[in-house]
Amino acid sequence: MRLALIGNCQLEILGDLIKSIESLHRDRIDYIFNTPIYKLQEKENVIDFYHELESCDLIFMQYHTEKWGAFSTATLSKYFDLSLVPTLESRVSTPQLGYFDRPLPDLMVYVDYRFLHLYLSGIPQKHAVYHYHDAISSRDKQLEMLREDAQKYRTLYQTGKLFFDYSEVYFEQLSNNVDCFTTVSHPDNFHLGILLQAIYQKAFQVTENFDLQGQGLLDNYRAPKLGSGNMDYFMMRNTGLPLASKINYGYFDSQNKRDLAQALLKSAYYQSLPDALQTI
Repeated sequence: MRLALIGNCQLEILGDLIKSIESLHRDRIDYIFNTPIYKLQEKENVIDFYHELESCDLIFMQYHTEKWGAFSTATLSKYFDLSLVPTLESRVSTPQLGYFDRPLPDLMVYVDYRFLHLYLSGIPQKHAVYHYHDAISSRDKQLEMLREDAQKYRTLYQTGKLFFDYSEVYFEQLSNNVDCFTTVSHPDNFHLGILLQAIYQKAFQVTENFDLQGQGLLDNYRAPKLGSGNMDYFMMRNTGLPLASKINYGYFDSQNKRDLAQALLKSAYYQSLPDALQTI
């Protein structure tokens, strides 16, 4: 069988895992195409991409909006039979690390919204590390976010937009341990194993439990838990909190302050703060 796993880094790493471990592909999988969509350029790659999909027996995809053009789910679903799997996301895990709508420098995958909050509050960079941990998330607000997101996964499944229901395991795991994701889109190996299990069940009609032990497959971007006092910071390499503050402040200086303020107000970090700490 030839499989396509197209989406973000989650399906990319699972494809690499299947390729590297013989017991996962022996006598079952002949070929895997798993280049993530964010690495593709429409003009340069779309023809080769469509050739790859046409050659595959099953195509598993994570939803991509219309902004991805020829690589969007809406476009691809017109021409290919897609099996949609959830994009595993947690708004409550290291909530200060979030996406930003403007281009970021290479290796800066996320904006740190805690640093942005300090920046817009007039705290200079040289004092940002000292004040970084003067904030914590509201447990009640985080639980409400989890309920909302679990319902989102449930609705997507019930309306046929996903082929398996992630909602129950999502809420159970995250409500007990928000640290099972290191960022909004980097789950631990347990959650990646759930995704892998669903793919194998759909492809081969077998139920297998995958215990992906060892170092986290996507544990490559980390910020400290707010309020912990921890100074560790990892941006695809050992960075440390002081350097992370300089990188983020330098980026903020290049952006429009109104855009920055709007992004902060919409961020999971800001929405999960206790009311008394929402100062913008």
